[in-house]
Amino acid sequence: MTDDSTGRPSARPREAEPYEPQPHEPEPREPAGGESACLLPLVCEECGALAEARPPAVCWRCSALVDRA
Repeated sequence: MTDDSTGRPSARPREAEPYEPQPHEPEPREPAGGESACLLPLVCEECGALAEARPPAVCWRCSALVDRA
């Protein structure tokens, strides 16, 4: 808000807008499928890296066999 005589902002504070509660929006659902929650079968026992393919696979970092069931 500006003061009409000077064009500068007025010194009086603006009034707060009344609080309006927003309607609750449901959380969007994740699409079915995709990556499984447990990545433990992909963890290399030797170095802890994640395998790039499903077991049995060869670790990209240390070349150990990743074969957890």
